[in-house]
Amino acid sequence: MATRTMRKAEELFFKLFCTAATVLSVLVLFLILGTVTIEALPSLSLYFLITPESASPGLGGAIGNAVVGTLIISVCSTLIATPLALGTAIYLQRYAPDNRFTRLLRFLIEVLSGTPSIVLGIVGLMILVYYMRAYTGGFSLISGSIALAILILPVIERAIEDAIATVPKSLEEGSYALGATKWQTIRNVTIPTVISGILTGIILGFGRAAEESAVVILTAGYTQFFPELAIRSNENLIFGIKLYPLQDLVGTLPYAVYHAYENSNVVKLSDGFAAAFILIGVVFLINLTARILLRRYRYG
Repeated sequence: MATRTMRKAEELFFKLFCTAATVLSVLVLFLILGTVTIEALPSLSLYFLITPESASPGLGGAIGNAVVGTLIISVCSTLIATPLALGTAIYLQRYAPDNRFTRLLRFLIEVLSGTPSIVLGIVGLMILVYYMRAYTGGFSLISGSIALAILILPVIERAIEDAIATVPKSLEEGSYALGATKWQTIRNVTIPTVISGILTGIILGFGRAAEESAVVILTAGYTQFFPELAIRSNENLIFGIKLYPLQDLVGTLPYAVYHAYENSNVVKLSDGFAAAFILIGVVFLINLTARILLRRYRYG
């Protein structure tokens, strides 16, 4: 009887503990979101959202350039990282034998995944911004995109590899039985089967790129202007031309938040919170899109 009572008491304790932990986590989240929202309200407006900072008097006052820049650099970095991540995942899951080399490769991918973003930012600053400035233009969209692609590559690769690992062997064996090659099987059976997992990995990588701060601060720089599409002469760059916006500075939301606090003596504090609020909203929409796509492909 005493043992039974003890078990019930233990179960009740852990149930209450888990419930309290959940409630506390949700309260902390709402506290953060509530604080950011309340502090951002004085600056939030359609003008603030769609107008570039260059069109606003003084510093701050608008973040349209940062919103557009964030979307562009996130798309570019995802486009660079996705083929590499997809190829690596397919190789490790379907072509690579289980030996020391592949185990080392997996370990290195895990190390890259756990590398602090500030380290990747510093490496990008040294290599892409300074040593390769004749090609990248220094602080630029292409420098930031390449650095972010390295950062998000493990995220996309891990998601795709996990998805491929769930493909039933019977599907692929049936394809082989019909005379298909390994690549034909991967292309026509494996990839279509795990398309939702691939899309999820891509979207997660996109969201990771959108919210990153250290890498873009150290490689992409910042500009108050909207990105422009142009080709102009520049004798300091390879072939004597500068490609806009690839070799030009680009504004981003994480940098806009940093920019607001760095110049807090002339920029309203609410501008920084408003930029943070918009950034949270972008990340929320990205995650919501991932869930919608998963539901669509899972349930048809």
